[in-house]
Amino acid sequence: MTEIINGSNRYRVIKEVARSEHYHLYLCKQKETQCQCLLQIAITVEHNGELQRAAYILRELAFHADRLEEEYKNVKTDPNVLLNYQLGFPEVVDSFICQEQGRRQINIFAFRNVDDVADMVPLANITTKDNLRIDLRTSAWIMGKALKLLDFVYGQGISVDLMTGENILINAKQHYVVIFDLVQAQIFEQMVPKDIRGREISQTASAVIIALGGDVKTGIFPENDSREYIDYLLQMARGNVSNAKRAHEDFYEIVDRIWKREFYPFTVEQLK
Repeated sequence: MTEIINGSNRYRVIKEVARSEHYHLYLCKQKETQCQCLLQIAITVEHNGELQRAAYILRELAFHADRLEEEYKNVKTDPNVLLNYQLGFPEVVDSFICQEQGRRQINIFAFRNVDDVADMVPLANITTKDNLRIDLRTSAWIMGKALKLLDFVYGQGISVDLMTGENILINAKQHYVVIFDLVQAQIFEQMVPKDIRGREISQTASAVIIALGGDVKTGIFPENDSREYIDYLLQMARGNVSNAKRAHEDFYEIVDRIWKREFYPFTVEQLK
């Protein structure tokens, strides 16, 4: 598979970068724009529906993110302040059945404001591949933005199902936090069930704790100052929090007591 064509769109496939039980994922380049993208292709036609649903959900999230941004214009006092929910998910560039690839579903994704896909790194890679750990203050913007995204997703009656360190992507340069894989996401007619929300918040906090070099079971962290902050991370990781909006507010009350609101560079050190 060196080139994929859908109508007037052509994608040059560069290399495989990941795979799951549902799909293979390739780095590709859109030939007309030279934009770097990710090509997601179902492993078999039986998985087509899962990828189609993921593309639909991503487009729904983009629609609601734009809607909320428009509504926010009417109430915000600073015109430069944005909600930026759309930055937390990949953009669906294209979505189609590819006859030449055995009638399998293909989704083409890009990351908004990101030219180099390699800048988007799974949170889990920090410890598992780089043998590094983030510091507490770096973890604060990662966890805070993840909670903000979950609050937004739940507000649309959608659950993610996969809030692991492999599925939470970060951009260290631009401080982006992105939920990538929505293949197992669910849509609910009313509110996302409490147990699902609690589990996904727990997964998120656990992923951040692992990236810190901490231990959810023992509560031991390489850094033991800011204990109030650590204890709230542990509370979320242990499944005691299910309201993402309240969690986001409570989380930043603690963060603001400890650190100033200012840009803090992505900071890591060797994992011991």
